[in-house]
This record gives sequence, structure tokens and C-alpha cells, in this order.
Amino acid sequence: MQPFDRILFPYDFSEAADAMAPAVAALAKKFDAIVTVLNAFNLVHDLDIGPRMAEPLEAPPEAVPYLPAIQELRKERERGLEEFAHARFQHIAHTTLTVDGDPARAIEWAVKCESPDLVALPTRGLGRFRRMLLGSVAAKVLHDIDCPVLTSAHQPHAALAASGECRSILCAVRLDAESEATLRLAAQLARAYGAHVCLLHVAAEDERGDREASAAALDRAFREIQGVGAAVDCHVRILAADWPEGIRQTAIDEAADLVIVGRGHARASVSRVWSHLYTVIRESPCPVISV
Repeated sequence: MQPFDRILFPYDFSEAADAMAPAVAALAKKFDAIVTVLNAFNLVHDLDIGPRMAEPLEAPPEAVPYLPAIQELRKERERGLEEFAHARFQHIAHTTLTVDGDPARAIEWAVKCESPDLVALPTRGLGRFRRMLLGSVAAKVLHDIDCPVLTSAHQPHAALAASGECRSILCAVRLDAESEATLRLAAQLARAYGAHVCLLHVAAEDERGDREASAAALDRAFREIQGVGAAVDCHVRILAADWPEGIRQTAIDEAADLVIVGRGHARASVSRVWSHLYTVIRESPCPVISV
């Protein structure tokens, strides 16, 4: 079973989005996935327009009554999107989609309609505020949608832009109810790429007394998910450290091409889990898939 059959790629004509396109193309080729290239036409930022989540999926969003000059600008944007998609995704099944309104809402609506297996979300640097902010669109998307999201606060690592070159995967789990999905995706990608997996658990204060038991539980869970005859080369590390810093340093130590983490969907919406996730994405030396 392939991990990704459909990939949603929100594209905003930025340098960050251009930099992520080769990695998206490589993933699509690797897994024979269909790519939907999405652009949110958000000319008037303070005007509350765009698709509503309550609208039936069978019906497209209502057309926005733009003035003729703005309608022409929207058509130019659509043409530019099609030209970009044709140039970057030649010989890859792809479609383009332009949605009016707020980018985060447009992405959420497209996820609802397209049911992608992965959202490849470019993130843009924010200068001196970059350490404090991930970006409002990325933060809202990470919080509101359920499917895995590929992000990179830096230019995507070269390994993901060349099919078959993802050799080291760091899978960071908390040994909670959401670990299974994270471990399963790590196993699928490791088998597809022939990659080595480092299973990392950064122990909380109340878990730091029994590292051997935690390591054994993590290894057992991963072996069970892989199934008989589908073994993946892996090892387990247990750290007593700050979660984001532990992931960042381990990714460097393991020369990771990809980090896979959970997003804490089962936890409160305002929690340390989310601030930690944003820090992991900002500080990771390689792309991050959050599940």
C-alpha cells in the first residue's frame, strides 16, 4: 500500500513554494501520486470571502462578483498557475485549482474536497520574528486539518528532491494513542526508500526513570506495525531533553533526510504540544512530516 496517492500542493508564487516544488514532484513520481496545485486568490485580505466548510462537496464555491479588471487578474493568476504546474509536473498526473478567499480556509476546503494523503505546505521565513512565528497560514492548517503535512522552514533538503535518496528517517513519538499513525507512516516510507529509521522518544519528567522499558515498548510497537516479513532497519533512542531540541539534535546526529512527528490532535488546542511542533518545524535541519 502506497502512503501517498494524492498530494495537495498550495502554491502562492513565492520563492518558498518554488523551492518546494522539486520535492513535491519527486514524491509524486516515487509514489505515482496525483498532485493538485492550489492557489488562493485573496486579493482583498479583509473581505470575508471563500468556501464555507458547511457547503456540500458536490457544489463548487459561489462565484465572487469581481469587477471586470479583477476578473481579468484572476484569469491571469489561473493561467500562471497552469503554466507553473505544466512546467514543474511534466509527466506527472496533476490538476490546478484556484479558490477565492483566505489561504488557510481555501486549503482546508480543498482537503475536504480532494481528500489528499499529504499536504505539501511551503513555509516562509519571517525575518527576525521567525523564531517566534511559524506563519499564520501554516499554523492554522497544521491545527485544523487531519491529514499528514509536509513542511520545511528552510529550503527542502536535496535528498527529497531526488527519488530514492531518502536514506535516514527520524520518527519522533510520544508513546501515546497517536503514535501508531506516526510509526505506520515511518515504516511505509522506510520500506519505499530502503531507509534506516531512528525511533526517538524524548521522555517527559515522569517517564525518565525507565528508559529500557520505554525503548522496548517503542521497538515492539514498530515491529508490530511493520508486520511479518516486512522488517525495516531501525534503532531506538530515548532522550531526557527538551522535545524540540532533542529532535533537532538527533536529526543532525542521524543525518536525517526526513523527520516524522505527531501533531497532538487528541490534545487541547492550546497546549505546549503545538508550540513544540512549531519549534520542531522551524528548527529542523530537514523537512518534517507531521501526522
